[in-house]
Amino acid sequence: MHPGEVASLGYLSQSNPPSFATHYYVTQSSIPSPFDLSNLFGPYSAPNIYDNIQLVNEVGVPANCNSNSDEGDHEQRTSSLAEERRKRRMISNRESARRSRMRKQKHLSELWARVVHLRGANRQLLDELNRVMRDCDQVVHENTQLRDEKIELQKKLEMLEIENTVIMIGGAAEDTCREGK
Repeated sequence: MHPGEVASLGYLSQSNPPSFATHYYVTQSSIPSPFDLSNLFGPYSAPNIYDNIQLVNEVGVPANCNSNSDEGDHEQRTSSLAEERRKRRMISNRESARRSRMRKQKHLSELWARVVHLRGANRQLLDELNRVMRDCDQVVHENTQLRDEKIELQKKLEMLEIENTVIMIGGAAEDTCREGK
C-alpha cells in the first residue's frame, strides 16, 4: 500500500448514544452511515436528518410504532447490510492482495531477466578483455623479437662497415706500395 492510500474506513459507535428530548425519537436510519454516501448529493437537496424525527408518546414508544417486528426487520436489514459490506470488503482485499502478488511476481521476473542479461553482458566483456590482453601480450612479444633482430642487424652493419673500412685502408696501402716501387 502506498502512502496516502486508504485500506478501509471505520468508525466507532458510541455505546451510550446521547439522548434527545423526551418527546423526540430519532430512528437509526436517519443517521447517515459513512459507507452509504449515495444520498449525500441528491438531485435537488441534501438529506436532512431531522426528517425522520418522530413524536414519542409519554410511554417512550414512537407514535407510529405498531409492533416489535419492525425493529426486528430493521436489525436484520442492518446486520445483512453489514455482512454484505464485510463480504465485499473481504473480496476487495483478496483481489487487492492478488494484484499485489502479481505485481511483485512481475517485478521479480523482470529483475531476474535483468540479472541474466547483465551476467551475459559481463561474460562478453570479460571475453573481450581476455582477447585484448592476449593480443597485447602477442604485440609485446613481437616488439621484443623485432628489437633483438634490430640489434643483431646493427651489429652486422657495424661489422660490414669495419670490414669495408679495413678493405679501403688496405687497398689504399697497396696502392701506395705500388706507386713507391
